[in-house]
Amino acid sequence: MTDKTEALIWETDLPLFSRRMLTQWTLAMLATALVMGVILGTVFAAQGEWDALAPMAMMTGAVTGGLWLLGLLIMAVLFRGKYRVRYTLSNTGIVCETLSTVAKKANRAAIVVGVLARSPQAVGAGLIGVSRETEEVNWSGSFKAVPHPDENVVMLRNAWRSLLWVQCNPDNYAQVAAAIEAHMKRRRTASRVPGKSPVPAYLGRSALVVLASLPLFPLAEEFDTGLFLPLFILCFGLAMVWLINLFGWVVLGGLAAQAGMVVLDQLEVRESMFDPGRFYRAYEVLGGDDLSLLLVAGIGAGVLVWLSVGALRGRWLAALVADQSDMAG
Repeated sequence: MTDKTEALIWETDLPLFSRRMLTQWTLAMLATALVMGVILGTVFAAQGEWDALAPMAMMTGAVTGGLWLLGLLIMAVLFRGKYRVRYTLSNTGIVCETLSTVAKKANRAAIVVGVLARSPQAVGAGLIGVSRETEEVNWSGSFKAVPHPDENVVMLRNAWRSLLWVQCNPDNYAQVAAAIEAHMKRRRTASRVPGKSPVPAYLGRSALVVLASLPLFPLAEEFDTGLFLPLFILCFGLAMVWLINLFGWVVLGGLAAQAGMVVLDQLEVRESMFDPGRFYRAYEVLGGDDLSLLLVAGIGAGVLVWLSVGALRGRWLAALVADQSDMAG
């Protein structure tokens, strides 16, 4: 296994209804429910609508439960319980390619339907599916191998999750597992895996995003700038933590837009209700509560700016970017 001519290539089916796959699907749906709950819960809490939290939680549970069942139905009907892939194990790493024509057509159909229906969610899901039709990990990365001989599987994991599921055939499992162990030992791949999970740091940044975004909602209501921008900032702030650092630019743009709208609102000339014919600028009658709200919102915006600048300067990596770095080396 010292040159590319000795690469191991095999095709196999991923069992979609295996315990491992069903567990991953269930965890993905639970994560979806959690994200939906955090976003909607933040909006309701910021508006003081605490009695709406319980119905919101029930709705979120029902929606994600329906998606979970729909996923199982798609696995059973469209994919017939299996997903065809091809692995190529070489001296540089492992490449996993999707061979299922159903999966490829479904990904492209999601993009087309999303464009026609003007649904960013469907387009995003399709693009993510297309991007994952070929996945690669390099021995220069940072991960460890966890063998499961009873399932003919070797899981490649970083400090907090599985990066690649290497499904072997019964007749080549021992050869593949030995090759992975030899390559990783030669490149010292597992030695680069940090001892601590990064999840607490991601959760801490997520909590900061939520707390810093909270005062932006009453600010939007008080100064009549609409709830779209606070929700926009919250969503992209969380995406900055978990997906891509570059979303920090979007957060900064959203904050600048909301700040600009507040300034324009306060520069507006209004006619006095008590003294017709007398005009004033809105900021001239700001009260103590308004100033307090502006102060708290300013602190929250400052925290969001600090997080965004840190992300854009690479002081910390979003979870997805860090995972890609662990895979590529």
